[in-house]
Amino acid sequence: MGSTLTVDTIQGATTAANLKLPAGSILQTVVHQEDGVTTFTADGTSEELLSASNAADSTSHVSLTITPKYADSKILLNCHVFYEGNQVLHSYLWAFHRGSTKLAAPAAGSRRTGIMIPSAGYYDNDNASTPDSVHMMYYDSPNTTDAITYTASYNNSNSGAVIYLNHTVTQTDNSSYERGISIIVAQEIAQ
Repeated sequence: MGSTLTVDTIQGATTAANLKLPAGSILQTVVHQEDGVTTFTADGTSEELLSASNAADSTSHVSLTITPKYADSKILLNCHVFYEGNQVLHSYLWAFHRGSTKLAAPAAGSRRTGIMIPSAGYYDNDNASTPDSVHMMYYDSPNTTDAITYTASYNNSNSGAVIYLNHTVTQTDNSSYERGISIIVAQEIAQ
């Protein structure tokens, strides 16, 4: 014989806001979907964060802020960036930043490190009408209950690399010059 439990509200014994759920439960999801079009230009070959303060339009960005409920929570990051660059596709290397801390593969000599390179949908040096995209994920252990800002970033082996966020380099109004959206998602996972 089965049982049914029906409730209107579940409240924690010590605080209503932080009810401890089983390990693996998603405690919260924060999403930022960006449909604005802008450019980002790297300073030399250094990391370029896709934050509003670095955007040519000062508003578009691929970043979000999440405040973990528990210090031992993990944060699962998921991001898709639609763009076209002014450099060859394989020279872009993407990562996340937690504040000013880069989240990427461990340092390996003088190699550049990141999480992902773009997926090649069309391999040719067409820097005018062929958009690219990158999809990356990262499982972070921030060890805090303070607000955290996560930002997508790129670096390039060529100096001054530009990305054209959510559009192609050339802005001609016809079907060969696509536009898209970019999205970043953070999920707090109970431990």
